[in-house]
Amino acid sequence: MKFVLFSVFFLLVVIAANAQITGTITDSKSKRPVENVEVFVHRKTVSALSDHEGQFILDAVQPGFVDLVLYKKGYQIFKSSIHIVEGKAYAVNLTLEPAKKEKGTKLLTSGDLQKFKEALFGKEHLGKFTLLNEKALSFVNTADGIQLKSDEPLLIDNTSLGYQLRYYLLNGVTTPAKTTVQGYFTFIPIQGTGSEQVIQWSTNRLGVYAGSLRHLFKSLIAGKTDEEGFEFLNSQGTAIKASTLIAPSIPNYHTIKIDNVITVRFKSITGEIVESHLTPQGSLQINDEGILLIPQNLEVTGAMAINSNPLLLPQDYQPIVPQPDDFMRYYEKIYVQTDKPYYYPGEPLWFKGYINYFTPSWRDSLSKVVYVELIHPKKTILLSKTLRIDSGLFHGDFILPDTLSSGGYSLRAYTQLSRNYGDENLFIKSIPLLKMTDKADPAQAVVEAPADNGLTITADKPSYKTREKITLTLQLRDKEGKPMASNLSVSVTDAIQVIAIPESQTILNNYGMDKTLSFKDIKFNYPVEFGVGYTGRFLNDRGKPEKTFLTVLRMKPRNATLVETDDEGYFYQTGLQFTDTASFSFKSDKAKDRPYGKVELTPRETPAIHIKNTSAPLEILQTETAQRLISEYEVPKDTKLLQVVEVKASRLPRDETEEPDYRENRSYGIPDYTIREQDIKAGYGNLIYSLIGRVPGLVVRPEANYIGFSRAATQSVFFGSGPLVTINNVQMSGDPYQTISAINPSTVQSIEITKRINVAYGSLGANGVIAIFTKQGTTGYEDIKVQNFQTLLIRGYSKSRHFLFPLYDNPTTDATQADYRATLYWSPTLTTDSKTGMTTTTFFSADLPGKYRVVVEGIDGMGKPIRGVYFIEVGD
Repeated sequence: MKFVLFSVFFLLVVIAANAQITGTITDSKSKRPVENVEVFVHRKTVSALSDHEGQFILDAVQPGFVDLVLYKKGYQIFKSSIHIVEGKAYAVNLTLEPAKKEKGTKLLTSGDLQKFKEALFGKEHLGKFTLLNEKALSFVNTADGIQLKSDEPLLIDNTSLGYQLRYYLLNGVTTPAKTTVQGYFTFIPIQGTGSEQVIQWSTNRLGVYAGSLRHLFKSLIAGKTDEEGFEFLNSQGTAIKASTLIAPSIPNYHTIKIDNVITVRFKSITGEIVESHLTPQGSLQINDEGILLIPQNLEVTGAMAINSNPLLLPQDYQPIVPQPDDFMRYYEKIYVQTDKPYYYPGEPLWFKGYINYFTPSWRDSLSKVVYVELIHPKKTILLSKTLRIDSGLFHGDFILPDTLSSGGYSLRAYTQLSRNYGDENLFIKSIPLLKMTDKADPAQAVVEAPADNGLTITADKPSYKTREKITLTLQLRDKEGKPMASNLSVSVTDAIQVIAIPESQTILNNYGMDKTLSFKDIKFNYPVEFGVGYTGRFLNDRGKPEKTFLTVLRMKPRNATLVETDDEGYFYQTGLQFTDTASFSFKSDKAKDRPYGKVELTPRETPAIHIKNTSAPLEILQTETAQRLISEYEVPKDTKLLQVVEVKASRLPRDETEEPDYRENRSYGIPDYTIREQDIKAGYGNLIYSLIGRVPGLVVRPEANYIGFSRAATQSVFFGSGPLVTINNVQMSGDPYQTISAINPSTVQSIEITKRINVAYGSLGANGVIAIFTKQGTTGYEDIKVQNFQTLLIRGYSKSRHFLFPLYDNPTTDATQADYRATLYWSPTLTTDSKTGMTTTTFFSADLPGKYRVVVEGIDGMGKPIRGVYFIEVGD
């Protein structure tokens, strides 16, 4: 399921000084808060929903008299007129009266329905509106005629203008002579799927607005009637000056002075001239937005009568048509630097990301979440990180599993917002992975010409011994020699172990923004993400999707929110701020004394994979010796792949002084296999990799996001619901692969695996059980179960590791270990200031003499890319 960029105009439309209304809604009899009340301003696009405490917030309410309306099924519709002054906040306490039960006949003739639609929409607009829920209407025979009733809001689509209306019918009467309809309504903008559709809707809306009564009044207020195409004639056909038709009355209001009928001529942009006639029936006052306060005091005929239908445009409509270039303002271009141009299985891959913005001043208003993925040569995602964007920057790492085969892997980085410009335009970098006995041919090494961008790199000595401290100084100056601020990342590699192969992507040629860049039709299917998000779907007790309100509890820190699912049961939450894994609990408003239905997390939709491999072929020399000896500084010790161990005993006997173990009561009995804490690969950051090759018959396929048991006889894979996953004896819902992947492996003490059918869990245990037990005191897992709530684990931001290297001037450093590091140093967070333009950093050489290659990339304070290369000599 896709979620659109909510209101693409939120940065394009000029917002006037508005006000805010907050309030609490209670039941008039019980005095208790009423949740899920629809709160809206009549005839506008401002609406909200009350929470479980009956509270609501309405933002961006325009000044003037507004009708505040409340609706909840089972209560009478409430309306209150409020005078809003710009810039102020209003707090109100409101009550709802229970509705009286009325009997209606769900009997509808095509003739009655046609009369109703004509009265509601107007004959001239029938083709523009679609009534989606006709069956909500009921008809009651009375002495005054047939009364129309509706037990829910009427949903009306106007796809030519891009609006859906929610119409709350107050009353309607149809007689042989006439049908009248009264009600309150609010506009919900339909979200466009692309820039072409948004522009078309905006153009159509402007076409309705142009020459309308509101357009006329706003032109009179602004004194621009001549330039906007209006002219006025009295009943004798003599021209009238616009200034004589309007005068200020009270602040924010104006009086229209029409003595008799006047004719208004309007010349459209096509050159067509249309006429309307205005006849006053009483006092005429308008507000600053051109809204007539008492519409029945003015009789309108002609062209304006058609386009002044209140169901066409909301009163807070702003006459703006975006240009194609406006949609480029959201464009985020990503570049990622890695510490090396190629890798071996088991090595860490360090990276630093830079985001360039089409509109640099919007940097802090756009995406705060970036996704970085390692992609298999078969175009499947192996590893993924969700990282926080800070001032357009991010950094992290992957530890490449030592089970990976050699081949052409890829690193991809993107934001959800950037996907609107086409998945084929996302950042992708080639990551060659060599066999451990392969060696890059030194003959293909390149010597990079120094870039003239003001960056100088110097070392404190001309050469160094092995295991000696090296100090680098980086300095940035502009063309005039003035120091400049910058944000830099530094990689230092052994130039003999890591050949400087030709790279097609550097920050100099892959970060810059082409301001003439344009996309024909930008598809706005993905939102700006200001925090971690997830998508879920609610299914009722029959397993069918259902619309409901869900109370969502975040366990630590504990807070509650209310979300509404759509007709297909889907809902979406974003803007969350947490790292690693958090538990969330869900309960439907239809759950009373027992649970009702369940929530299934929907895997995040990942982009289609478009590989553009423009790198030069990597020339390989085959050897008989391993080309890498990976130290514990590079990869944590617990990341190494161990042999398969089958454990028959559940645990060693403990003495009576030990605290009782909450794992002793297992409904599945003695497990078939146990994976201990020391065998869990915490360094990979994904618990799934601790299960690969560990249990006979357990099939783990990261490239397919699959985990399941194979049958002993045929070795065919179960393709049912997969094994049941439990955490600390609590059953977890959702896809087992996604659930296990969401768990931080560093918090896990043991994993117990049972392949056989577990009758204690009913049908859920038919495909085996993977029972995960966390370390006691681990944040996020202790209070995981809430009465009548369903608990799910959701992954937040990924933590970024710090690059470690030996400190040979520290007596506590173990100097007996061999040091053959290929990457000597990596720092993604070096900065220079505007006063000196300088920064220094230190690290130590390793055991192999030779030459070190220093690569510095970054951006200066003006957002321009920087790159520099430097070499360090290391002797015996």
